[in-house]
Amino acid sequence: MTTLLSRWRVSLRNVLWLDALQAAAISAAPVILAVLAHEPRLGWTAIAAFWACFGDPGGPLRQRAGSMLALGLIGALFCFLASASAGHLWLLLPLTFVCCTFGGLLRVLGPAAAIVGTLLSAGFVVAAELPTPTLADSLWFTMFFLAGAVWAILMTALVWRRRPWKDATHAVAHCYRGLADFADALARMYSGLTPTAGPEAWTAVTKPQRSAQRAALEAARVRIREVQDTRPSRRARANQLTYLLDSAEDSFIALVASADLLESHAPQWLGRSAGAHLSHALHRYASVCNAIASTSDVNDPKQAECLRERLAHFGAGLHDLRGGAMAYAPDLATMVPVLDRLLHTAQAVMQALFDQVDAPAAPDRQRLAASRVRQAWRTLRQNLGVESDAFRHALRVGVGATIAVALSRTFAVNHGYWMSLTLVFILQPYFATTWQRTLERVTGSVAGAIGASLLGLFLSTPLSVALAVLPIALGTFAARTIHYALFTFFLTSQFVLVSHIQQPEIYEPTLAALRAFNSVLGGILALLVGFLVWPEKEPRQLAGALTRALDRHAAYALALIRQKGGAAPDSDGAIVALRRQACLSADNAEASLQRLQQNPVHRERNVDTAVNLLNAMRRITAAGTVLEIQPALPPEAPAAVALRDYGRILAHALHPQDDAPDLPARPWAVPAAVTAADPALADPLERIAQQARQVRQLRDRIEKDPPG
Repeated sequence: MTTLLSRWRVSLRNVLWLDALQAAAISAAPVILAVLAHEPRLGWTAIAAFWACFGDPGGPLRQRAGSMLALGLIGALFCFLASASAGHLWLLLPLTFVCCTFGGLLRVLGPAAAIVGTLLSAGFVVAAELPTPTLADSLWFTMFFLAGAVWAILMTALVWRRRPWKDATHAVAHCYRGLADFADALARMYSGLTPTAGPEAWTAVTKPQRSAQRAALEAARVRIREVQDTRPSRRARANQLTYLLDSAEDSFIALVASADLLESHAPQWLGRSAGAHLSHALHRYASVCNAIASTSDVNDPKQAECLRERLAHFGAGLHDLRGGAMAYAPDLATMVPVLDRLLHTAQAVMQALFDQVDAPAAPDRQRLAASRVRQAWRTLRQNLGVESDAFRHALRVGVGATIAVALSRTFAVNHGYWMSLTLVFILQPYFATTWQRTLERVTGSVAGAIGASLLGLFLSTPLSVALAVLPIALGTFAARTIHYALFTFFLTSQFVLVSHIQQPEIYEPTLAALRAFNSVLGGILALLVGFLVWPEKEPRQLAGALTRALDRHAAYALALIRQKGGAAPDSDGAIVALRRQACLSADNAEASLQRLQQNPVHRERNVDTAVNLLNAMRRITAAGTVLEIQPALPPEAPAAVALRDYGRILAHALHPQDDAPDLPARPWAVPAAVTAADPALADPLERIAQQARQVRQLRDRIEKDPPG
């Protein structure tokens, strides 16, 4: 519970409250108008506006408006098809399968398109139970839905506009807040007062920090690319954000190296005095990162002075660390270059922000010849086959939605669309994630239904109910980035109140009970469909993900060691790219492992082997970041030649290489020539070698007895 609350506090700090208020106001206004105008069908407009805001991908205005317009147009078409065929089950069910399969297939176009596809499928199953006895009624509901989407677009584009760079700037600031959290976690972990912390404690702290920060960096990079490609006139702003993001990634690598050094030498390394000095220095660096993240006006002298003071405070802490602390812990000297790197990077960021120093120009990205529409169409065509995981999931959504609609219409389930709606929202490509999402949604739905019932006891008029939608909608949009169960709690309360306005003859507790009951039915049906219809082969996918991760780590280690051997002195960008690919591949493998562990029916024998393999790969990248800081050897030196050969040996241990040299009698020992030429290279190389030895043993074990 403490860990969950801590994560929620961090998430609350990153909620865009103004944007959440905007979306809440846009979706609540039609509800209030429905009461004032005595037009219950405007509740459908409110739902369309809510979904349009929910499907807003952020970024440049053209992209946001295009996504919302596509949701409105296709959603209006789905609304007409579903409502017009609702009285003919033989026509409704095939249309449900086709439309919901299409919505599920949009997942291949990215996360934003996946949200739009889910909302389109949800709109179809809800529209299938609208009270539309005639074709004219269907057209009216279609127009009300389209009006909701247009209303959301107009408010977003004309009335309540956001700066086009706001999302990208916030994403970069989020990265620096993540660096502050990482530094604070390291400071608390080793303050000199708890020197006996074991590997499990270190893993519990550093593993989630590394994964979250890597995800934040990649998300920020996508945001910058979106705005840069659509607003070439703001190239200077894009260059500055790219420079800040690259600096954040460089600082992240230095923190990873710090964590690896501390973990590798704990508990014998630092005493109380040295540990306290190091803890203070890391806390001071965290304050520097928070100051960078809080910078909103580069022309504000107070913000500049605040950052300068914190930088000076951090520099003073490093000076103290070099002084008396190193007298008691001389091995602490290996940490000094890493901390100096953090200081120099922060100073460069300070100059780029406030000292009118131009950030280095970002490399120009070649524009793709094909339009985005052609790319999207090509991607969809490439996934039209049962061998595609995305297409199988789309078929799973279509089958599940069709079954839910058939059950609802056949047995005349009261408000049965809530069952279909629940299935569409919680059915995931993997059974483990479907299981987790089911528990969270059912819990949130039941709690939200109870909350709406209690709230209905205090709301005596329809107008008071409509006004209550605004704060609840604000909670819905804010909670979507905090926790899914909390989001479902607010969402259920909001929809129960909106449904009461559309159907005032039904008492709120009755609506709430129906919502909770049908949500449970939808969750059970989603679990059955996810388990029976093309269930994923997660053990096999885990084996493939581990193999790809080993390959990427071998490529990173080989390129890095060859660079330190003088083979490629100008390939820093390539090393960074290889490191990023290695980290992402490890994250993908870890996500696959987590899905396997969360699967309630999984019986995997090699989970511990896979966990140890992932830990070894992460220690390799951590030791590699320490190695990146060291200078390269002269290319023609005998030690450089030995180092390059040694790199091929280690890469072969991580992943078999066809051109690897014959292994000597002691292949794991760092060459003596390298140790003699530059002792600073020996420590990270030795740690990479230790992990390579373990990886080879684990890899051989997995190949002999693969997962599954």
